[in-house]
Amino acid sequence: MTSGSSSCPVKTVAAGAGASADAPSPVAHVPEYDAQGRKIYRCGTLTYTKRGLLLLFAWLLWGDFCFTMMETVIPSIMPLKLRALGSANWIIATIMSTLPGVFNTTICPWVSFKSDHHRSRWGRRMPFIIYTMPFLTASLLFIGFSDTLGAWLHAWMFSGGTIKQTTVVIFLMAVFVAMFDLFNMFVGSVYSYLFNDVVPEQFLCRFFGWFRLVGVASGAIYNYFIFQYALSHMQLIYTCAAALYFVGFGIMCFKVKEGEYPPPPDGDLRPSLKRDIKSFASECFTSPFYWFIFLNTMFAAISSTIGVFTVFFYQSMGLDLNLIGKTGAISGVAAAICLTFSGILADRWNPVRVDAYTQTLGAFLAFTGLIWIFIDPPSSLVYFWVSVSVIPFGVLLSSINGTAYMPRLMQLFPKGRFGAFCGAMALVRSAGTMIGGLLAGVFLDIVKRFFPDGSLRPYRYMSLWQLVWGLLAYYCCYRIYRFWKRMGGDAGFTAPLAPVQFADLPKARDTTLLKGMLVPLIISWCGTLLVFGFYCFYFIRITPNPHSAMACGVMTALVLLALPLYLRFLHFMERP
Repeated sequence: MTSGSSSCPVKTVAAGAGASADAPSPVAHVPEYDAQGRKIYRCGTLTYTKRGLLLLFAWLLWGDFCFTMMETVIPSIMPLKLRALGSANWIIATIMSTLPGVFNTTICPWVSFKSDHHRSRWGRRMPFIIYTMPFLTASLLFIGFSDTLGAWLHAWMFSGGTIKQTTVVIFLMAVFVAMFDLFNMFVGSVYSYLFNDVVPEQFLCRFFGWFRLVGVASGAIYNYFIFQYALSHMQLIYTCAAALYFVGFGIMCFKVKEGEYPPPPDGDLRPSLKRDIKSFASECFTSPFYWFIFLNTMFAAISSTIGVFTVFFYQSMGLDLNLIGKTGAISGVAAAICLTFSGILADRWNPVRVDAYTQTLGAFLAFTGLIWIFIDPPSSLVYFWVSVSVIPFGVLLSSINGTAYMPRLMQLFPKGRFGAFCGAMALVRSAGTMIGGLLAGVFLDIVKRFFPDGSLRPYRYMSLWQLVWGLLAYYCCYRIYRFWKRMGGDAGFTAPLAPVQFADLPKARDTTLLKGMLVPLIISWCGTLLVFGFYCFYFIRITPNPHSAMACGVMTALVLLALPLYLRFLHFMERP
């Protein structure tokens, strides 16, 4: 039987009784056909016709649209709202980064590990999504009405006291955001694992390209039409996000079915937290190879914790919420165009190599953001149009890299323990972001001491934070790639279940530089070069400023030098 006449796959057992849903399809590279001559595609015990595969993708992408629109509202609105209430940067960072980090360190690893071992009529991932849906929806509504609830609570308990109403509102927001993070952690922990269980392996990069396309399109719609009303219509935005998630995402959960899984290895044993922890630790934390993956993600996450202040950086550059939203929307439209085919390129070039080449370029150009520490930007409209005009130069590369991210992990982690390894990665990442998120806020508060009250200039120092942690993340990326090369690379990499030492591995056989991948990389480099070339011209001829012109000239020279050094380093990475 196949899924040709339904929106969901039919649960069947692949050729050879006992085929595991946790193992790659043994004949995925050999075309198969059903009795009607229709080509079929397998993912574990699931089989699809082309029509069934398209319906599967349609439901998963619809779910992603609802989920993305819901998740977007908190990180985009909360920093603005908290700052409007007078919150210090360390408070904003604690609520937006440290609290989620606590749950990522505790809830995510447990849910990830348990979902690998869970068996029910709904599958092993869906129960964790469905059962938390009402609570997550309620938390969104509470956040949206926190002003009203805070005013009521203050009038009831603290009227006439020394505690201000804004303090009560901030406290309630922290509680409700923590509630949201708790229940969203159940969903976020297993949602992407679902794709690994239901999407055929040969379509993963393409699916994630379209998955990213929907996410970017959702962000573009939000940024262009909704973000400018973030403070004036907060209650309405949160109410609509809650309704869209509960109804739209809920429908997806009932339309997508999981396959059958082999019994878990501890299925006959009584539940034991001690045994679960021991098994989890021995599986995930004994190999240096996996530690580099965990640390790469952790350092990258610490670098991005300061991203909650991005809106204030743009405001320091002279942009208002309208222009900030339009910048995000235009970027989203450009990315959407690229995402229609970026998955095909990521499949062709291998997601592990795509990530390594891209992160290497990012490391060589990481210094460019420091320029705004030393000079003032041009007028807001000039900065806006320059930023918009170079979007096409970088969006192709970012689209390919974004498409490759999750398929890269699906290749590097063992398939049957994918949830456990992602949980371990989340634990390490969150342990860093809990501290890093708080320190990011403290870092900006320290910088603020050197500037007048109310100045937004300290937010330009975000690039310094991102540079330091980004370089640490890249070192781990480099080590991952070298491990991957020596463990077979394109020709035959298999995720190791036992600890491996780099010195014990044979030398890599394939040392070829992938020249096709260089095209989007060089295009992205050209965009960076054009930006600083234009600013040199601007500060020399249009608005003369010798200091700014000299700084931009030095940066242009460094960008020019970065390309040959980058290409030479790629050859070094591809050595045996």
